[in-house]
Formats: sequence, structure tokens, C-alpha cells
Amino acid sequence: MVPRTEYIRQLDSFRKDAELIKVITGVRRCGKSELMRQFRQHLMDDGVPEGDIIYVDLERKRYVIDSERMLYETIRNSIRPDGCYILLDEVQLVKGWERVVTTARNEFGANIYITGSNSRMLSNELGTHITGRFVQIHVMPFSFHEFLQRYPIDPDNGHTQRFVQYMHWGGMPIIDLDDDNTKNRAILGGVYDSIINHDIRPRVDLDQSILENVTSFMLSNTGNLTSAGRITEGALIGDPRTTDRYLYELCRCFIFYRSERYDIIGAKHMHSNAKYYPVDTGMMNTILYGHELNEAAMLECVVFLELVRRGYRVSVGSYRSREIDFTAWMEECPPEFYQVALRLDDQRTLDRELDSFRKMGTGYRKVLITLDRDQYDVPDDVELVNVVDWLLDPV
Repeated sequence: MVPRTEYIRQLDSFRKDAELIKVITGVRRCGKSELMRQFRQHLMDDGVPEGDIIYVDLERKRYVIDSERMLYETIRNSIRPDGCYILLDEVQLVKGWERVVTTARNEFGANIYITGSNSRMLSNELGTHITGRFVQIHVMPFSFHEFLQRYPIDPDNGHTQRFVQYMHWGGMPIIDLDDDNTKNRAILGGVYDSIINHDIRPRVDLDQSILENVTSFMLSNTGNLTSAGRITEGALIGDPRTTDRYLYELCRCFIFYRSERYDIIGAKHMHSNAKYYPVDTGMMNTILYGHELNEAAMLECVVFLELVRRGYRVSVGSYRSREIDFTAWMEECPPEFYQVALRLDDQRTLDRELDSFRKMGTGYRKVLITLDRDQYDVPDDVELVNVVDWLLDPV
């Protein structure tokens, strides 16, 4: 069990506002249910009596609590007069759950936390399901720091070796690196199939072969600017509108994150081209198994996901004719700029990575992230950092 400390902190920060329904979102099997159990234990460790916490795992109770009325009765029969916490895991399994949640908040003044994994819990639809105010806590697979808690450093595996494992297998809690690789690929493939069959197919009439073409094309082009038209051509789809619909669903289910191009000079987003990053590099490794792995793209994906995990809004930077891998914003802070290079083999490679930074002028944070540990001469306003050090140091 790996403590999801940052997510616990976020959940705890909303305890004082019972009017807010706390909604835990994220791709399937990223650890939402385990987070809910950890938060329950956190509440008890903080002095909340166990009887004041109504915890219902609807995955386990799906054949016992199978209706809106039964869920409401379960809560009502367990409620205490002094208020309580209601934790509902996999709430979408009960039809009409949104009415129960809204009623429980209004009738009992309960502090409510919910998780869910299918299309009815997708983030941009919550406003139609829940009456009133809610807040989302978005959960992602393990960070590298969490990965090291699961797989600590040992005499055979230093930080660099563990990072290579993390880059290849990702951070989905469901896999086990001490198990057989074939089994782990089957597990990750099953997660992907489950998302497609349970989260996307009920919403859109998809042709399986076309969807697989789209996914494989996007994964093989991770780190490259692309457009719906290019994906349409590369995946052998006849109509770009079909591609747009597939991309929309894949991103909404958190299989991919979209990073739009940002024109630094014009200070505006350009919606025609974007980069797409998978939620987990292990899934990328699994679906493209048999193809040559692009470690540079995987490293770029790891950096992108970590920036998102840290709360940045991330775009693809563009300065004149030069591309900057990422422009990252934190609320009310100036933008930061990141370049990612697998290795800096020679001075020419280093100069290419630094070229866009040099033309930007001063006053910005500029970070060059690489797998190398060699020291190079860089301008005073550029931070050259090893990716392992950067991942383990949140500053």
C-alpha cells in the first residue's frame, strides 16, 4: 500500500465545507478506491469516530444495493444525528445515485465524498448530475516518488534503474514489477479494453479497428505536434469529424491528455495543432508492444504528466520558428518553460535545446530536463537538471 499523501491533503482541505460534494475522478484502475480507503483511515486517525463514517463500496455491494431507494435507505439507516461523513465508492453502479447524493447532503448535512469510473462520472458532465456545488480531485497513476515507495532502491536497482523501469511500465498501481512481464502487459491491456468497452462504446458507436488505429497512431506520435487531419490520414479514417469524436472521448476518459500549442509572442493558444500524451507510459509500452520504444517520447510524457500532477496548466510552447516543449502556468504566477532531452550527446545537441531559451530574453524560469548526469555549460538563467532529481524535488 502506497500512501497517496498529496491527494489525502487535497481531500482533507475540503472537510470544512460540507456543502461541497467531493468527487474523485481519474482513469480506471489508477487507485481511486484505495485512496477512498486511505482517506477513511485518515479521518479515524484524526479523531472522527468510526461510526460517524458511512463507507459503502458499491463494487462489492453491487448485488445487494442495486437501486436508488436501497442506497438511500442504507445511508439513512446508518446516519447519526450529529452529522457524518459519507464515502461512496464506484457510485455510478447505482442508477439515480446523483439524487441520493444531493438528498443526503441537503437532508442530513453530510460531508460527502464519491468516486466513479465510467462515463456517467466524467468530469465535464458532473454539473448535470449533481445539483449544487461540487469540487473535483483528479487522481493520476503513481508519481515517481510514489513508485519508489512501492519499489524502493536496493543493491541491484539505483535511482536511474528504477526510473527506467518507471518510464517503461508507468505507475498504474495494478501492475507488479516483481511479476511476469507478459502478465503485466495483459493487465494493462485489460484496463485499456475496459475503458473502451465501458466508458466509450456506450456513448459512441465505434468501430473497434478504427479506434485501435487511432490509439496506436497517437501513441506512436507521442511528443509530436499533430492535428485531427493528420490522425485521420495516419489512422486510415475517412472523415475528420469521426477522428474528432474519437479524440474527444479518449481525452474525456483520461486515456490521453491534450496539450495545445501556445504562441508565446502572441500570448494565445492555437487550436489547430496539439500534442497528445497517454495517461501512463506503461499503457503506451503495452499497446505498442513489438514496436521499437521511443524513449525520448516516453521521457517527454513523464515530464508532462508530472507537471500536470503538480497542478500546472501545460501547453506546447512556440517562440517564433522554435518549439519549446512545454509552457507551464501555475495560478497567478508567470509562465515557466521546459525543454526535455533524453541525452545531451554533444555540444550541438545542447545548443539546439538551448536555442529557443536564448531568444526569449530574461525574466522567465527556463528548465532543461535530461536523463544525463554530465555537467554542461549553460546560461545563468537556465536550470540544467537530471530528470530523477527533478521528479524527486518538487521545487
